[in-house]
Amino acid sequence: LLEGVVRSVNNLLEKFHQSFFLYFLTAPSKFISVGVYMIPFALLVVPLPIVAAALADGGRKKGKSIDASKTKGSADNLQTEGGSWEWLQAARVLLVIQLWAVIVSLLPYYISQIPDGTPIQSSVIWVVLAILTLIVLYAMFGSPYSAGVEWKLLKATMITSISIGLGLMSIINFATAQLGALIVIPMCLFSRPLKAQLGLSFLPRTVLCASNILLAVFGFPPAALLIMKGLSKGSWTVDLGDFWASMEFLWEWSSATYLYLFLVHLPCWLLCIHVLLHPCRQVGSKVKRE
Repeated sequence: LLEGVVRSVNNLLEKFHQSFFLYFLTAPSKFISVGVYMIPFALLVVPLPIVAAALADGGRKKGKSIDASKTKGSADNLQTEGGSWEWLQAARVLLVIQLWAVIVSLLPYYISQIPDGTPIQSSVIWVVLAILTLIVLYAMFGSPYSAGVEWKLLKATMITSISIGLGLMSIINFATAQLGALIVIPMCLFSRPLKAQLGLSFLPRTVLCASNILLAVFGFPPAALLIMKGLSKGSWTVDLGDFWASMEFLWEWSSATYLYLFLVHLPCWLLCIHVLLHPCRQVGSKVKRE
Protein backbone atom coordinates (compact mmCIF):
# COMPACT_ATOMS: atom_id res chain seq x y z
CA LEU A 1 0.00 0.00 0.00
CA LEU A 2 2.78 2.41 0.91
CA GLU A 3 4.61 1.68 -2.33
CA GLY A 4 1.43 2.27 -4.33
CA VAL A 5 0.84 5.64 -2.66
CA VAL A 6 4.44 6.74 -3.27
CA ARG A 7 4.30 5.71 -6.91
CA SER A 8 0.98 7.50 -7.42
CA VAL A 9 2.29 10.71 -5.88
CA ASN A 10 5.46 10.43 -7.94
CA ASN A 11 3.50 10.01 -11.18
CA LEU A 12 1.25 12.97 -10.31
CA LEU A 13 4.27 15.11 -9.48
CA GLU A 14 5.90 14.21 -12.77
CA LYS A 15 2.69 15.07 -14.64
CA PHE A 16 2.57 18.54 -13.10
CA HIS A 17 6.34 19.06 -13.12
CA GLN A 18 7.06 22.64 -14.27
CA SER A 19 3.64 22.68 -15.94
CA PHE A 20 1.20 23.55 -13.17
CA PHE A 21 0.20 26.77 -14.95
CA LEU A 22 -1.03 24.77 -17.96
CA TYR A 23 -3.99 23.28 -16.08
CA PHE A 24 -7.41 24.58 -15.06
CA LEU A 25 -8.39 23.30 -11.61
CA THR A 26 -12.16 22.93 -11.99
CA ALA A 27 -12.62 21.01 -8.72
CA PRO A 28 -10.42 19.82 -5.84
CA SER A 29 -9.98 16.48 -7.61
CA LYS A 30 -10.47 17.45 -11.28
CA PHE A 31 -8.50 19.51 -13.76
CA ILE A 32 -8.49 20.32 -17.49
CA SER A 33 -5.28 19.67 -19.34
CA VAL A 34 -3.76 22.05 -21.85
CA GLY A 35 -4.34 19.51 -24.60
CA VAL A 36 -8.08 20.00 -24.19
CA TYR A 37 -8.42 23.77 -24.15
CA MET A 38 -5.58 24.65 -26.53
CA ILE A 39 -7.80 23.79 -29.51
CA PRO A 40 -10.47 26.42 -28.67
CA PHE A 41 -7.70 28.93 -28.04
CA ALA A 42 -6.20 28.23 -31.45
CA LEU A 43 -9.62 28.57 -33.08
CA LEU A 44 -10.00 31.97 -31.40
CA VAL A 45 -6.58 33.35 -32.31
CA VAL A 46 -5.83 31.94 -35.77
CA PRO A 47 -8.59 33.86 -37.66
CA LEU A 48 -7.52 37.21 -36.17
CA PRO A 49 -4.76 38.01 -38.73
CA ILE A 50 -7.22 37.28 -41.54
CA VAL A 51 -9.75 39.70 -40.04
CA ALA A 52 -7.04 42.33 -39.58
CA ALA A 53 -5.89 41.93 -43.19
CA ALA A 54 -9.46 42.29 -44.46
CA LEU A 55 -9.99 45.46 -42.43
CA ALA A 56 -6.66 46.93 -43.50
CA ASP A 57 -7.43 46.19 -47.14
CA GLY A 58 -10.82 47.86 -46.81
CA GLY A 59 -9.24 50.94 -45.24
CA ARG A 60 -6.56 51.04 -47.95
CA LYS A 61 -9.14 50.90 -50.74
CA LYS A 62 -11.09 53.67 -49.06
CA GLY A 63 -7.94 55.78 -48.85
CA LYS A 64 -7.23 55.18 -52.52
CA SER A 65 -10.75 56.26 -53.46
CA ILE A 66 -10.22 59.50 -51.55
CA ASP A 67 -6.94 60.14 -53.32
CA ALA A 68 -8.41 59.32 -56.73
CA SER A 69 -11.13 61.92 -56.23
CA LYS A 70 -8.62 64.71 -55.70
CA THR A 71 -7.89 66.92 -58.67
CA LYS A 72 -5.02 68.86 -57.16
CA GLY A 73 -1.82 67.93 -55.39
CA SER A 74 1.44 66.33 -56.29
CA ALA A 75 2.05 62.64 -56.83
CA ASP A 76 4.05 62.44 -53.61
CA ASN A 77 1.13 63.71 -51.58
CA LEU A 78 -1.15 61.18 -53.22
CA GLN A 79 1.21 58.42 -52.26
CA THR A 80 1.79 59.43 -48.67
CA GLU A 81 -1.58 60.80 -47.61
CA GLY A 82 -3.60 57.74 -48.50
CA GLY A 83 -3.39 54.24 -49.78
CA SER A 84 -0.60 51.91 -48.76
CA TRP A 85 1.17 54.34 -46.42
CA GLU A 86 -1.74 55.00 -44.07
CA TRP A 87 -0.87 51.94 -41.99
CA LEU A 88 2.25 53.77 -40.79
CA GLN A 89 0.05 56.23 -38.92
CA ALA A 90 -1.84 53.36 -37.29
CA ALA A 91 1.45 51.66 -36.39
CA ARG A 92 2.69 54.87 -34.80
CA VAL A 93 -0.47 55.08 -32.71
CA LEU A 94 0.06 51.49 -31.59
CA LEU A 95 3.67 52.16 -30.61
CA VAL A 96 2.65 55.21 -28.57
CA ILE A 97 -0.02 53.24 -26.73
CA GLN A 98 2.36 50.34 -26.10
CA LEU A 99 4.92 52.78 -24.72
CA TRP A 100 2.24 54.20 -22.43
CA ALA A 101 1.32 50.69 -21.26
CA VAL A 102 4.95 49.92 -20.40
CA ILE A 103 5.23 53.14 -18.39
CA VAL A 104 1.98 52.40 -16.55
CA SER A 105 3.15 48.88 -15.72
CA LEU A 106 6.36 50.27 -14.17
CA LEU A 107 4.68 52.99 -12.10
CA PRO A 108 3.68 50.75 -9.14
CA TYR A 109 7.33 50.05 -8.35
CA TYR A 110 8.01 53.76 -7.82
CA ILE A 111 4.67 54.51 -6.18
CA SER A 112 5.27 51.77 -3.62
CA GLN A 113 8.41 53.63 -2.51
CA ILE A 114 6.27 56.46 -1.12
CA PRO A 115 6.36 56.15 2.69
CA ASP A 116 3.13 55.65 4.65
CA GLY A 117 1.02 55.41 1.52
CA THR A 118 -2.35 53.70 1.79
CA PRO A 119 -3.66 51.45 -1.01
CA ILE A 120 -6.32 54.00 -1.94
CA GLN A 121 -3.77 56.82 -2.15
CA SER A 122 -1.47 54.66 -4.24
CA SER A 123 -4.33 53.78 -6.58
CA VAL A 124 -5.30 57.42 -7.05
CA ILE A 125 -1.68 58.41 -7.72
CA TRP A 126 -1.39 55.57 -10.21
CA VAL A 127 -4.52 56.59 -12.10
CA VAL A 128 -3.57 60.27 -12.19
CA LEU A 129 -0.04 59.54 -13.40
CA ALA A 130 -1.36 57.15 -16.05
CA ILE A 131 -3.75 59.77 -17.42
CA LEU A 132 -1.11 62.50 -17.38
CA THR A 133 1.38 60.21 -19.11
CA LEU A 134 -1.13 59.44 -21.86
CA ILE A 135 -1.86 63.14 -22.36
CA VAL A 136 1.85 63.96 -22.57
CA LEU A 137 2.51 61.18 -25.07
CA TYR A 138 -0.41 62.27 -27.23
CA ALA A 139 0.82 65.86 -27.09
CA MET A 140 4.29 64.76 -28.18
CA PHE A 141 3.45 62.17 -30.83
CA GLY A 142 -0.18 62.86 -31.68
CA SER A 143 -3.41 61.08 -30.83
CA PRO A 144 -5.21 58.64 -33.16
CA TYR A 145 -7.70 61.36 -34.09
CA SER A 146 -5.11 64.06 -34.78
CA ALA A 147 -3.18 61.59 -36.94
CA GLY A 148 -6.31 61.07 -39.05
CA VAL A 149 -6.23 57.27 -38.83
CA GLU A 150 -9.31 55.68 -40.37
CA TRP A 151 -11.18 53.51 -37.86
CA LYS A 152 -10.85 50.32 -39.90
CA LEU A 153 -7.07 50.65 -39.94
CA LEU A 154 -7.12 51.39 -36.22
CA LYS A 155 -9.21 48.29 -35.59
CA ALA A 156 -6.95 46.20 -37.84
CA THR A 157 -3.95 47.39 -35.85
CA MET A 158 -5.71 46.51 -32.60
CA ILE A 159 -6.56 43.00 -33.80
CA THR A 160 -3.01 42.44 -35.06
CA SER A 161 -1.61 43.59 -31.73
CA ILE A 162 -3.87 41.33 -29.70
CA SER A 163 -3.14 38.31 -31.88
CA ILE A 164 0.61 38.80 -31.40
CA GLY A 165 0.18 39.50 -27.69
CA LEU A 166 -1.95 36.43 -27.07
CA GLY A 167 0.45 34.29 -29.06
CA LEU A 168 3.41 35.45 -26.99
CA MET A 169 1.46 35.16 -23.75
CA SER A 170 0.50 31.57 -24.57
CA ILE A 171 4.20 30.72 -24.47
CA ILE A 172 4.55 32.20 -20.98
CA ASN A 173 1.23 31.15 -19.47
CA PHE A 174 -1.27 29.32 -21.64
CA ALA A 175 -4.11 29.48 -19.11
CA THR A 176 -3.85 33.26 -18.76
CA ALA A 177 -3.85 33.66 -22.53
CA GLN A 178 -6.94 31.46 -22.81
CA LEU A 179 -8.91 33.37 -20.18
CA GLY A 180 -7.82 36.70 -21.63
CA ALA A 181 -8.82 35.66 -25.14
CA LEU A 182 -12.37 34.95 -23.99
CA ILE A 183 -12.73 38.62 -22.99
CA VAL A 184 -10.51 40.59 -25.31
CA ILE A 185 -11.31 38.91 -28.65
CA PRO A 186 -15.06 39.67 -28.54
CA MET A 187 -14.19 43.19 -27.41
CA CYS A 188 -11.95 43.61 -30.47
CA LEU A 189 -14.27 42.06 -33.02
CA PHE A 190 -17.44 43.85 -31.87
CA SER A 191 -15.82 47.28 -31.60
CA ARG A 192 -17.27 49.75 -34.06
CA PRO A 193 -17.54 53.57 -33.92
CA LEU A 194 -20.69 54.70 -32.18
CA LYS A 195 -21.23 57.31 -34.89
CA ALA A 196 -21.07 54.64 -37.58
CA GLN A 197 -23.94 52.82 -35.89
CA LEU A 198 -26.35 55.72 -36.41
CA GLY A 199 -27.12 54.57 -39.94
CA LEU A 200 -28.38 51.18 -38.77
CA SER A 201 -31.95 50.34 -37.90
CA PHE A 202 -33.10 50.58 -34.30
CA LEU A 203 -32.71 46.96 -33.17
CA PRO A 204 -29.24 46.25 -34.65
CA ARG A 205 -28.03 49.66 -33.48
CA THR A 206 -29.26 49.05 -29.94
CA VAL A 207 -27.79 45.55 -29.72
CA LEU A 208 -24.44 46.58 -31.18
CA CYS A 209 -24.17 49.70 -29.03
CA ALA A 210 -25.10 47.81 -25.86
CA SER A 211 -22.63 45.01 -26.61
CA ASN A 212 -19.83 47.49 -27.32
CA ILE A 213 -20.40 49.39 -24.10
CA LEU A 214 -20.79 46.20 -22.05
CA LEU A 215 -17.59 44.66 -23.43
CA ALA A 216 -15.67 47.92 -22.98
CA VAL A 217 -16.76 48.19 -19.35
CA PHE A 218 -16.15 44.54 -18.57
CA GLY A 219 -12.80 44.64 -20.36
CA PHE A 220 -11.50 47.43 -18.11
CA PRO A 221 -9.34 45.66 -15.46
CA PRO A 222 -10.72 47.48 -12.36
CA ALA A 223 -14.29 46.89 -13.53
CA ALA A 224 -13.54 43.23 -14.20
CA LEU A 225 -12.08 42.92 -10.70
CA LEU A 226 -15.21 44.50 -9.21
CA ILE A 227 -17.48 42.14 -11.15
CA MET A 228 -15.50 39.07 -10.10
CA LYS A 229 -15.52 40.27 -6.50
CA GLY A 230 -19.27 40.78 -6.62
CA LEU A 231 -19.93 37.37 -8.15
CA SER A 232 -17.61 35.50 -5.78
CA LYS A 233 -18.14 37.37 -2.50
CA GLY A 234 -21.47 39.09 -3.06
CA SER A 235 -19.94 42.49 -2.30
CA TRP A 236 -20.39 45.18 -4.95
CA THR A 237 -18.66 48.00 -3.09
CA VAL A 238 -16.09 49.99 -5.04
CA ASP A 239 -12.71 50.08 -3.35
CA LEU A 240 -9.65 51.22 -5.27
CA GLY A 241 -7.49 49.79 -2.53
CA ASP A 242 -8.52 46.26 -3.49
CA PHE A 243 -7.33 46.80 -7.04
CA TRP A 244 -3.99 48.15 -5.83
CA ALA A 245 -3.56 45.21 -3.45
CA SER A 246 -4.28 42.74 -6.24
CA MET A 247 -1.88 44.39 -8.67
CA GLU A 248 0.80 44.68 -5.98
CA PHE A 249 0.44 40.98 -5.26
CA LEU A 250 0.86 40.12 -8.95
CA TRP A 251 3.83 42.49 -9.22
CA GLU A 252 5.67 41.07 -6.21
CA TRP A 253 5.19 37.51 -7.39
CA SER A 254 6.29 38.36 -10.96
CA SER A 255 3.06 36.93 -12.27
CA ALA A 256 2.49 36.49 -15.98
CA THR A 257 -1.04 37.80 -15.40
CA TYR A 258 0.44 41.21 -14.59
CA LEU A 259 2.31 41.23 -17.89
CA TYR A 260 -0.83 40.24 -19.74
CA LEU A 261 -3.01 42.87 -18.10
CA PHE A 262 -0.73 45.82 -18.79
CA LEU A 263 1.18 44.86 -21.93
CA VAL A 264 -1.57 43.05 -23.84
CA HIS A 265 -5.00 43.72 -22.40
CA LEU A 266 -4.74 47.40 -21.43
CA PRO A 267 -3.41 48.64 -24.83
CA CYS A 268 -6.12 46.67 -26.59
CA TRP A 269 -8.78 48.16 -24.31
CA LEU A 270 -7.54 51.70 -24.99
CA LEU A 271 -7.53 51.08 -28.74
CA CYS A 272 -11.06 49.72 -28.45
CA ILE A 273 -12.15 52.93 -26.71
CA HIS A 274 -10.53 54.96 -29.49
CA VAL A 275 -12.43 52.93 -32.08
CA LEU A 276 -15.73 53.43 -30.25
CA LEU A 277 -15.19 57.20 -29.96
CA HIS A 278 -13.80 57.62 -33.46
CA PRO A 279 -15.26 60.70 -35.22
CA CYS A 280 -15.85 58.51 -38.29
CA ARG A 281 -15.62 61.28 -40.87
CA GLN A 282 -17.32 60.52 -44.10
CA VAL A 283 -15.36 60.24 -47.32
CA GLY A 284 -17.47 62.77 -49.13
CA SER A 285 -17.04 65.44 -46.51
CA LYS A 286 -13.30 64.88 -46.43
CA VAL A 287 -13.00 65.26 -50.18
CA LYS A 288 -15.16 68.36 -50.13
CA ARG A 289 -12.96 70.02 -47.51
CA GLU A 290 -9.85 69.29 -49.55
